[in-house]
Amino acid sequence: MYKIFISKNEIYSGPIKSIFKIISKCFELNFNYVNNIGDADFIFDHKSNFSCPINFSFFTSIMVAQRYSYDNYFKEKPIIYFENGQPDWLSSSFYMLNCFQEYGFENNDAYNRFQYRNSYQFKYNCVTENLVFNYLKQFCLDVLKLNSKILKSTLSKVFLSHDIDSVNGSFLQDGLWAFKQGRIDIILKLIFNEVIGNPDWQNIDKINSIHTLHGMKSAFFWLVSNKIGEKKIKNGDYSSKQLKDLSNKSEDNGLHKSTLNFTINEELNMLPFETKINRHHFLKFQIPNLWFNIGDSNVKLDSSLGFADHYGFRNSFGLPFKPFNLEKMLSLTLLKFHLMSWTVLFYKYLNVPVKNTSKLIVEFFEKNKYDCLISVLWHNTFFTNFKYKGYAEEYRKLLQYLVESRVKSVSSSEIIKEYC
Repeated sequence: MYKIFISKNEIYSGPIKSIFKIISKCFELNFNYVNNIGDADFIFDHKSNFSCPINFSFFTSIMVAQRYSYDNYFKEKPIIYFENGQPDWLSSSFYMLNCFQEYGFENNDAYNRFQYRNSYQFKYNCVTENLVFNYLKQFCLDVLKLNSKILKSTLSKVFLSHDIDSVNGSFLQDGLWAFKQGRIDIILKLIFNEVIGNPDWQNIDKINSIHTLHGMKSAFFWLVSNKIGEKKIKNGDYSSKQLKDLSNKSEDNGLHKSTLNFTINEELNMLPFETKINRHHFLKFQIPNLWFNIGDSNVKLDSSLGFADHYGFRNSFGLPFKPFNLEKMLSLTLLKFHLMSWTVLFYKYLNVPVKNTSKLIVEFFEKNKYDCLISVLWHNTFFTNFKYKGYAEEYRKLLQYLVESRVKSVSSSEIIKEYC
């Protein structure tokens, strides 16, 4: 148990305490906050000669002046420095963790989403690096002078999930692909499946069987409406009855918040099941609005925080965390997703060949083999072998790698239990 004194009612009081909560979770360390400076092992008080270094100008710049652009803080590397030239691991972590680079940013894409190309991750080519974890470890070593032996690393885990945007689109989309390929046999098969009421994208049972075969768990995120939303974004294409019937086939279900003008709680109430997890459809959200919208809801775990146009860490951190909204640390827990199925990401933005997808994902896992909970999103439409032929096999290759590497698969309830 380490005793910490943090001067109260200072611009840095809340931020520093929020970071210590992250450190406590990362390294399984216990901290006790004391009111008497003489009782503390570590002191954070800019008026004390015995204080750990505090970057008072940084916290003033962020919290008061509201200077959010990363250009204000990162010069040659994605690191904030003290005036004496020493790296400020704590302030750097606080800035990255809470996505301050996105606050007030206006040059977003056509759907008002923050783009990878506008990020410090793009500028410094560090989107696949778990920087915050590494910076916090350096803070413990350099500033707190903790023994490196107590800062143990743990094997990364995986959260597998599927956004269910469409269950009725196979006949048209796969059918068009088959027509262009001259595959009359496939067209007849699609027609037959429609007639018997078993369309190819209503494949929840198939997805479950693949995971069961590999001893893996997965979650499904569902849309509550099939109406066209803001910016003409399509939401679901299934009825309330289909939603109820298909979601009954899964033990782990969440909300896929639509682009309609409903609150999160309103959409939670439209679901045929109870859930505490969410992911925003089309990744249509802005920071810090996401913090407040989810904070005002019954959601405990959100898995929206990823770039729409690149894989990797949107806030340079590989574990679930509770964000700080300039006033306090929120009660919600955010689980980023790092890799998604390739219609939206690799297929559309990065043009990764089908045969290279599992290889790229495995490389990401190998680079982040420790100290992460890696979230992988794979849409149900990618488990058929027509328009998206080959992707189901690539997914099986990924699962086989996870089994062989002994990467533990976790459910949303397990994440909530551990982090919330």
